[in-house]
Amino acid sequence: MTYVISDIHGHYSRYQAMLKQIRFGNEDMLYVLGDMIDRGPDGVKVLLDLMARPNVTPILGNHELTAAVCLPWLMKEITDESIAALEAAELGALSEWMVNGGSATLRDLRRLSQEDRRAILEYIREMDLYAEADTDENSFVLVHAGLAGFEPGRALEDYGLEDFVLARPDLDGPCFPDRYLVFGHTPTRSLGSGADVIVRKGKQIAIDCGCGFGGRLGCLCLETMEEFYVDCRKERKWFF
Repeated sequence: MTYVISDIHGHYSRYQAMLKQIRFGNEDMLYVLGDMIDRGPDGVKVLLDLMARPNVTPILGNHELTAAVCLPWLMKEITDESIAALEAAELGALSEWMVNGGSATLRDLRRLSQEDRRAILEYIREMDLYAEADTDENSFVLVHAGLAGFEPGRALEDYGLEDFVLARPDLDGPCFPDRYLVFGHTPTRSLGSGADVIVRKGKQIAIDCGCGFGGRLGCLCLETMEEFYVDCRKERKWFF
């Protein structure tokens, strides 16, 4: 089976509970649509687990992008002294990262060896901006944030990084007529549902169920279109 989740935001225990709930095995495929790190306590632990799984495809999120900007000049040694020596532009990027929940990620990076930090940076740098997936019934475009500036007939490779990573969805706007666009980034509670559930409208499917903001981790199975949920108290499986 092929599964899609997004915006784990460092909640390793919920991520592991989701893998257990869907009975994720070596024959399955998992797409993680960005924002694996920050806000929650164990983003680095999430990344290290994903890196060890050959049947997981990560998609770049804005939090990974920010980390990739900061990591090269924090790579030599992450100490209070090295942070204090940063230039204004670097401090600005670091401050933005911290404001957006990066402190837990930075803390755990400081505990890693240089080799492990390099491996994480390389893993982030190799993340794609989008993926395409097909089942017997449907076709999907999988991205982190949506697709800004959508134009019918425009090739995916013609969109820019910000179109994929920083977009805000317009569920009433145009989209692919023959493919589903699946994305995270914007918690679905703010998309009209009023709840932490996957939202579907036309050919758009929003799956960020607010895990980074006290909500749920949502998961969609592409073959069956079943929805799965994990929150901090219990596991749930819903059918639609």
